[in-house]
Amino acid sequence: MSRGIFVTATGTDIGKTYVTALIIKKMCEAGYNAGYYKAALSGAKRTKDGLHIGDAYHVKTTAKLNCDCYDMVSYVYETAVSPHLAAKLEGNPATLKKIGADYKKQCSKYEYITVEGSGGIICPIRYDNEQQIFLEDIIKELKL
Repeated sequence: MSRGIFVTATGTDIGKTYVTALIIKKMCEAGYNAGYYKAALSGAKRTKDGLHIGDAYHVKTTAKLNCDCYDMVSYVYETAVSPHLAAKLEGNPATLKKIGADYKKQCSKYEYITVEGSGGIICPIRYDNEQQIFLEDIIKELKL
């Protein structure tokens, strides 16, 4: 079973991705098999090759991970708003079941997983009539 830590902060553009990338880079340089996971990412940029998953790509290149960015993020939204609103606008709401399964898949590849939050600690990942998921729910679900 992998060991995991969760990186969060007070909001967007505060340095979570930067810090997460450096943690994983330093762990890899020290000889640890370390990887990355993020439940939901908003604001992916459309390119001719598809969506550019900025946070995952930054971590991958900084830490020199040999993996696909899409394996590191469960939900990728193009709309640059909170994941819960992007999910509503794009018709792809997050579920704890998928998040748990994707995290478990990453755990099977790495001894250590650094999980990055989206936005601030109280950021909603899903908030609709069927379900409400906040980062704290993900932290509990993944036992981080």
